[in-house]
Amino acid sequence: MTLAIHNDTALALPDEQVFLNDLQAINHFQVVVRANMVPGQDYGVIPGTQKPTLLKPGAEKIAKLLGLADQYEIDDRLENWEKPFFRYLIKCTLTNVANGVVVSEGLGECNSMESKYRWRTAKRFCPSCGSESIIKGKAEWGGGWICHKKQGGCGAKFNDGDPAIENQEQGRIENDDIYSQVNTILKMAKKRALVDAALSAGRLSNVFTQDVEDLVDNGVIDTPKETPAKPVIVQPEKISRAQTEQLKELKDLGFDMSTTVKQLGITAKSAAELTHDQAEILLIEAGKQGYRPTR
Repeated sequence: MTLAIHNDTALALPDEQVFLNDLQAINHFQVVVRANMVPGQDYGVIPGTQKPTLLKPGAEKIAKLLGLADQYEIDDRLENWEKPFFRYLIKCTLTNVANGVVVSEGLGECNSMESKYRWRTAKRFCPSCGSESIIKGKAEWGGGWICHKKQGGCGAKFNDGDPAIENQEQGRIENDDIYSQVNTILKMAKKRALVDAALSAGRLSNVFTQDVEDLVDNGVIDTPKETPAKPVIVQPEKISRAQTEQLKELKDLGFDMSTTVKQLGITAKSAAELTHDQAEILLIEAGKQGYRPTR
């Protein structure tokens, strides 16, 4: 009797055509995402970095484009109200709205020891009203210190050398009101989990990075001092000359570009207004309809 030996540990490779179709679908979706994302709103480039960082609105848009619903659960939490210290680990699950199948999961963590929560910038405050509106009085008006009304103060005046003003801590100090940020910390963990799950679902890690703005806020990476540490608008690349010529040829062959543009939700009124990625989408759609440029 001959025994058939099966190697169950062998890597099961997909059919070549299935593999190529999957790669094409991923590439097509990446083009669609780039064409429909709004710079400065859905993603941004942090000064001093190269790859765009995906923001929460962009992650929500990706989930919508893929027909996914998001659900969240707290995987781990630590709440010490005496120390105080707060930490949340959130899992985001993205499921197909049509059939409920889980498409991807993402993890997001946030804690009160991160620089943006642990520290605050202390300014001189008024002992009378508590407002951080203390300014130095002009010498010609008697000097001293004034709780400036135009900055929300009460107008109280204090003499030069008053320890109630001059002995106050200034600059970077421990945050003495971390309790008011507990909900913010929880929501930040939730946002990070969503971005992680969206990047995985859309296979977009080579297009966007995650939470670079948080790394900047926490001092993990540096940015040039003369530029703000926040996302800046990046203008999308315009349609190329080659793409313009290809679309003109396809239109001459009978490709209904106007109808396709409306179906894809592209707002450009003419080929000249298309971005590079939008033009690439049109060329892909034309190919699906059997229209292919010769050049």
